[in-house]
Amino acid sequence: MNIETRKINLINWISTIQEDSILEKVENIQKEKADWWDNTSDKDKNAINEGIEQLDRGEHLTHSQVRSKIKERFNFK
Repeated sequence: MNIETRKINLINWISTIQEDSILEKVENIQKEKADWWDNTSDKDKNAINEGIEQLDRGEHLTHSQVRSKIKERFNFK
């Protein structure tokens, strides 16, 4: 049985569940999967937030500008 069939079978089964205790168990399984943000270091979170703030202020470079800077920095022609 392929993964898509398995998922459809689970969806069909979940849609028929009437017992609250079973639904709670399924919800707990769903909650166990951690969000990537929760596993990100504070240093990286701060860097990401700083980047978002810079974008919000309109402080950004175009793709062409970045390529030019890299070429200059590393002496690419």
